[in-house]
Amino acid sequence: MTKAAINSEHRVPQSGVAAAAVTAVKPETPSQNPSELGYEATVPRALVHRRSVAEVFVTDSRQTAPDAFEVAAQLPRGHLMAENPGVHEPLLIIESMRQAGVLIAHRHMDVPLDTAFIMGTIGFQVDSLEGMRVRSEEPSRLLIHAKADTQVNRRGRILGFDFTGSVDIDGSHVLTAHGSLNFLSKRSYRVLRARGRSILNPRTAVLPRLVPVAPAEVGRHNPRNVVITPPVLSAGLRASASIVAHFDHPHLFDHPLDHIPGNLVIEAARQLAVSGLSRSYGIDPTALLPVTIAAEFAEFVESDSIAQLDARLGELTRDERSGAVVSEVTVDVRQNGAVAGTVRLEVAQWI
Repeated sequence: MTKAAINSEHRVPQSGVAAAAVTAVKPETPSQNPSELGYEATVPRALVHRRSVAEVFVTDSRQTAPDAFEVAAQLPRGHLMAENPGVHEPLLIIESMRQAGVLIAHRHMDVPLDTAFIMGTIGFQVDSLEGMRVRSEEPSRLLIHAKADTQVNRRGRILGFDFTGSVDIDGSHVLTAHGSLNFLSKRSYRVLRARGRSILNPRTAVLPRLVPVAPAEVGRHNPRNVVITPPVLSAGLRASASIVAHFDHPHLFDHPLDHIPGNLVIEAARQLAVSGLSRSYGIDPTALLPVTIAAEFAEFVESDSIAQLDARLGELTRDERSGAVVSEVTVDVRQNGAVAGTVRLEVAQWI
């Protein structure tokens, strides 16, 4: 069973009043077609395992067939992770996909809210590079189409599902998506985590204070968003670094976790790929965009032990569809002598 869990913690939000000038925003006109999805408000945060309402992106969902679903989401314009205002942030698209899967499970499959979710795989492939450009001053609308292949036990209880589908942005198809979720009772989750923790060697499972690389080297601006140490390049187009976790990060650690979340691992792999390609080929790191992400998690990535990233960088080639210069990069996440996960990326020089 794959293991990059998604836990949830829910608290009653505190109300408050801010003294500021208010400009009225005209609400969206309700559709005359009751089957159309809405973008007027986000779903309750408990349904997507988020503590902060600001970190909820999905707004609506519907079931279109026994195994098919559609989920609406709105990408925030001023999010901490969205540092390039002209391009849709890949990590926020991944998060929207994750939230869509969790919402489908709770709302349409009746998976209880106290269930532990484990993300096994997640990823996408960009089919339209131009569709990744931000072309409007309005918040972008996502429409996620998902087909779920559910796994059930003999008693009919849902154990998880694999999903494939696509993502439309502002009415146009942009990405092909995939992922998988597994469901455990909280008791089974605690047993699973205890078993995994029991094999750790307390002498070697240590986490010193790590220093992150300069933001510019990984195509970032905000130091809070840098999640790897300075990469080390070696012969044969290899690069390595360690994960740096900022446990107070409002997006990557929206709520307390007992492990490194999958989204952080994906972002760390992306940053190592960007830095490695930039230094190996002399490319501006801010011009590099991941156009394919395929993450697989075999074990939990522990938060109190060094997690090393080892990247194999590919040669530069030209993508036949888009004409962009691209490179395939494979990043293994190693911890305590084992591979905990692998992230495969195709990175394009495009921005």
